[in-house]
Amino acid sequence: MLLYRKNLKKIFSYTTLIIMILCLISILSTIYSFPDEINIIQGQNQKIPDSMVFTLRLNKDGKSNVEFKENKIISSFLSMKNNVPETAKANLILLGMLPIKEVTLNIIPDIKVVPSGESIGVRIESKGVLIVGLSSITDIKGKKFSPAADAGFEVGDKIIEIDGNQVEKERDIVDYLNNRLNKDDKIKVIVEREGRKQDFSVKPIKCEADNIYRIGLWVRNNIAGVGTLTFYDPKSRVFGALGHGITDIDSGVLIDINSGRIVKSKIASIQKARKTTPGELVGVFYDSEDAYGIIEKNTNYGIYGKLNKKYDSGSAVPVSVGLNNQIKEGPAKILTTIEGNKVEEFDIEIQKIMNQRSLGSKSMIIKITDKRLIEKTGGIVQGMSGSPIIQDDKLIGSVTHVLVNDPARGFGISIEWMLKEAGIDFEVPFAKASGDQY
Repeated sequence: MLLYRKNLKKIFSYTTLIIMILCLISILSTIYSFPDEINIIQGQNQKIPDSMVFTLRLNKDGKSNVEFKENKIISSFLSMKNNVPETAKANLILLGMLPIKEVTLNIIPDIKVVPSGESIGVRIESKGVLIVGLSSITDIKGKKFSPAADAGFEVGDKIIEIDGNQVEKERDIVDYLNNRLNKDDKIKVIVEREGRKQDFSVKPIKCEADNIYRIGLWVRNNIAGVGTLTFYDPKSRVFGALGHGITDIDSGVLIDINSGRIVKSKIASIQKARKTTPGELVGVFYDSEDAYGIIEKNTNYGIYGKLNKKYDSGSAVPVSVGLNNQIKEGPAKILTTIEGNKVEEFDIEIQKIMNQRSLGSKSMIIKITDKRLIEKTGGIVQGMSGSPIIQDDKLIGSVTHVLVNDPARGFGISIEWMLKEAGIDFEVPFAKASGDQY
């Protein structure tokens, strides 16, 4: 019996220790994940992150621009001057007594943009020429060489110059190699690799098949495809689309654009998604000679630019945006185009919200619940990236990726991240960020 009691005491002590460690881990995790800043839209109530052991307490700085209610709702009632965001400070308090960290509360204007869902054609040309493959060459004597591979070139490198001559398109390489005065000399090639410039020396080989000098590279400098326009500001005409960056299909490298444009597109057919097999919207470009808009940025979180003046958005109705901490699990809708150029609304469910402290293209997990959309497409397919997500009559994000093993499910990016990438930054005066002086 005595041994039993000793063992029981040990078990109780170990269990208590484990519970204490788990509680400590939970507290530390909450402190780390609790945001340093919380954006609050003027005139709207927002729920702050729930916690059993933490509360948020306003600093007594003489300002009365926010208040905390019993249900932990932050309410902003400040009348902003010149649309300049105001701030307040609060402390994160442990067990109602111990201040842990200071939190900044940003009261921002009620930003409104037009959610789109239009199918668009995307055309871009990269800065320099991207290497998408390495190859061997058979010379005029029948011997095989791999000059580029042997010199150290890699897939994903971007060719900037050859012997001091700028390279802008594929043809520039072939023309220079075959129009040099001394074709037996090595050439000096400058490439950009992971943001850094590197020099390579390589000797071109005269190809047996066509008598053309080559160095054993497959290259590309332009890309075209179909995507979805997420939003635009009818005043400044600033737009955002796709929700993820445009990368080279072979190398996976984000394209550094030299020029780019979006054009109107119609959906001609659908390749239905199946498990492990991504589907695709097949679009036909029209008005291709007159760009719908100019692409100015290709980022990991979408493409951004400006629509042309000729496209009138007169009947478009702007809606408020929902910030990260306003997104909730449950029903929502997406706007997308699956037939011709008709934008339609479909039901989805937001299944999980990611706790993101910084920009990321996977802010939430979504599931297509609309039977008609699943019947037509099988779920999320290529070309739907950028489809705006609407919840509680607010634009909260856009579709970005599909889960290949379950095409009915995928990821969405928060609209807050896309607006920041577009230059509509919540930390600066909205009149400037909205693009009036763009």
